[in-house]
Amino acid sequence: MRIAIIFAFFFLASNSSFSQDKWDLQKCIDYAFQNNVTVQQSALNVQRSEIGLKQSKLGLLPSLNTGATYGFNFGQRIDPFTNQFATDRVSTSNLFLSSSLDVFNGFSKRNSMKSNQQDLEASRYDLESIKNDISLQVCLAYLRVLQNKESLLVSQNQIEITQLQVDRMEKLVDAGQSPRGMLFDLESQLAQEQLNMVTAENAVTLSLLSLTQLLQLEYDEAQGFDIVKPDLTDEGVELLSNSAQDIYLRAKGLMPQVQAAEARQSAAEYALSSTQGQLYPSLQLSGSLGSGFSELNQVVTDEGELTTFPIGTVVVGGDVLPVNSFPQPDPTTQSFETKNFGDQLQDNFNQNLQLTLSVPIFNGWSAKANVERAKINQLDANLSYRQITNQLRFDIEQAYADAKAAMNTYLASEQAVRALEESFKYAEVRYEQEVINAVDFNLTKTQYTNAQVDMLRSKYDFVFRTKILDFYLGNPITL
Repeated sequence: MRIAIIFAFFFLASNSSFSQDKWDLQKCIDYAFQNNVTVQQSALNVQRSEIGLKQSKLGLLPSLNTGATYGFNFGQRIDPFTNQFATDRVSTSNLFLSSSLDVFNGFSKRNSMKSNQQDLEASRYDLESIKNDISLQVCLAYLRVLQNKESLLVSQNQIEITQLQVDRMEKLVDAGQSPRGMLFDLESQLAQEQLNMVTAENAVTLSLLSLTQLLQLEYDEAQGFDIVKPDLTDEGVELLSNSAQDIYLRAKGLMPQVQAAEARQSAAEYALSSTQGQLYPSLQLSGSLGSGFSELNQVVTDEGELTTFPIGTVVVGGDVLPVNSFPQPDPTTQSFETKNFGDQLQDNFNQNLQLTLSVPIFNGWSAKANVERAKINQLDANLSYRQITNQLRFDIEQAYADAKAAMNTYLASEQAVRALEESFKYAEVRYEQEVINAVDFNLTKTQYTNAQVDMLRSKYDFVFRTKILDFYLGNPITL
């Protein structure tokens, strides 16, 4: 199945009916930034950190809550709004508005906000670091395509040369001037070079496929995909005038992975201060407004009949006389209705303001344990910073050594190609004069071809190695 997909990709890429504009390196990198899943996930981490910072900033403001309740009470109880004893079912409701403010909490919230700010910076640097890694991967894949394309051109040129030799030898054989065995040798060489060309074509196809997969192109977008061949220079030689130590000192202040580690150090320091603040007394100011409504809160709508009732006796002249009350409404003849909602809210309106001091004495060692964990996290952040800076130094030292070795290999391969080119030209003339046989000629030609392929390999390896050094110096990856 994979082989079928590869050949289908090659067929579509080579079909002019699906032709499209060629992509340069910058377009490939930009597309990878927009579509790479790892980049998108890192961008989501940045958004999470932004939300966390926003929450911690707003957490410094007073809280404000409001609400309402409505319910029924059954059985014996004292109604809170009328202070009357009730046994029947009574419906009640209340409204409230409350707020609280942390006056002092050991600066725990403020330090937590600063820690979240540093976490946000770290996540942004992480995103940049991932983009840098993607850029290097795309650059390497891009150069692999260019290298394989040039190797294919070498194979095609060799076939053209050999084909000319075959055509010439056929004429000589037909004229009886050369033995047919020499023609067979050339045809055998031509067949081998055609096989080499197929191998080179497959290498181009596979490298293009690798690049499109790295870019995560959709199937339709990958059809006819091709890249621009830039003009490469040897400017990378100048980069080696810097020492590995010079490059490291500059990269240490530029690389996002180092800056992310520094931000996490600061975040851990603020987080420690935040947890230490939990050991201090806290002072909170809170207040509330409220009111309510009850069915038991009633008003008289009809006074009814006036009546009196005995309230005692009095002795006058030895006679005991009854004493009645002043005339007053008879409750049995009065009419009542529940007091309206607005009046009850106004009558029952209440306010509360309080200042609360909380002193932590013992809470299951939770606050102290949080402080100890924060100290460990701070030590871990410091070690992570050391590890990242050490790894950066190791990577730069290795990249510098690789670039220097690649330069020496490239320069040596250039000299080898120049020397073997002259040797091949000389052998070609001698072969045409039948001074040497086909075996010796093909040997020289094969050596020349291999030298060209080796030079291309060392050339693009040198370009990539120097691009890495240029990247560590803070320059964008370009070709």
